This record gives sequence, structure tokens and C-alpha cells, in this order.
Amino acid sequence: MQARRSSFVARRALCLAAPLALLASPAAADVLQIGESGATWVAGGPVGATSGVVGEVPESVDATITHPQSLTEADSGAGPARWRSHVAQLAAKYDISPALLEAVVWQESRWNEGALSPVGARGLAQLMPGTAAQLGVDPHDPTANLEGGARYLRMQLDAFGGDIEKALAAYNAGPRRVQQAGGVPNIRETRAYVAAIMSRLSAPVRH
Repeated sequence: MQARRSSFVARRALCLAAPLALLASPAAADVLQIGESGATWVAGGPVGATSGVVGEVPESVDATITHPQSLTEADSGAGPARWRSHVAQLAAKYDISPALLEAVVWQESRWNEGALSPVGARGLAQLMPGTAAQLGVDPHDPTANLEGGARYLRMQLDAFGGDIEKALAAYNAGPRRVQQAGGVPNIRETRAYVAAIMSRLSAPVRH
């Protein structure tokens, strides 16, 4: 009887300890920063941190980008219905594939209009304030933010002769690195970024 009671107490202690451990460990996330030199994934940092203090950000982070399979499968189709008409308009305006624009926005923000990184990248296209100003768009306006992303993507396609992989790499790592490498640079995060979007483009559309 004593042994059974001890076993019960031990199991109960483990059950109580598990949620406490989760509460004690802040969640962390990888964030994509888009600046004048391109976009960079910044690893670490607790989600929801509000200190406003940002340390020095490295030019690149040697980290593989992964997403939960259940989340990817659940939302791997086209963009939200409320954005499809505007995506089609932007695709026609900037002569890009609607599927390509949707895939880029998915990779950037998961279609979260209020997405904000610790370093200030904002919105659907995760535009930095300086980049948004350069593009002439208001990053706080989701519609304008999306247009800024479409325009920036068009710029990269033009710069690399319509080569989608090079354009995506430039969107992520900056055009200079792509030019220096003569293609997708040997940066793990950039290769993962390009591969994820190309995989999305080749997957069947979910309705």
C-alpha cells in the first residue's frame, strides 16, 4: 500500500512539474528582418519581449528554418480569401505570379498583418521602416505593406533576369551576396528560405 501511494505521489509531482517548466521557459522564435541589404533570419529572443532593446544583429545566422508539419499542412494553400483579389491586382501590376507572391508572404509572416519583429520589421512582407520609406509605402497599412513586398520582389526579379531562385535569395540575403556568389549564396538560412518557397510553388494548391 505504501509503495502504491509513493508511486501515485511521484506521478502527481511529475504532472505538476511539467506545466510549471513550460511557464518558466519563455518561448523563442526566429524572425525575418528585411533591410536595405535584404532579409535576414534572426534566431532566438523570447516571443513577446517588450524591452525595446535590440543588440547587434549579425548579417546572417547559420540556422536551418523549420516549421511544424501540422502548421505547414494546415495552411499550405493560397493566401487568405480576403487578400486574393488584392494579390491578383498586385501580380498584374508588377507582372509576377500570384502564387509566387502568396508563397513569399507565407514564408515571411504567415499572413499575419500585425507581425512585428524585435528589430522593427513589420507586417505581411516584414518591411523595415527604412525599406518601406525607400519603397514609398506605409508599413503599418497591410495593403501598402503587401504592395511594398510585391514591388521589392519585382525589383529582384528584374535585377536577376527573371531567375526566381536568385530573386528569392536576393530578397532574403540581399542582391549583393547573390551577385558575389553568382547564384544562391552558400548561406544555410537562404538556401532553406529559397527551397521552402520553391517547394510551396510546386505543391498542389489546396482549396
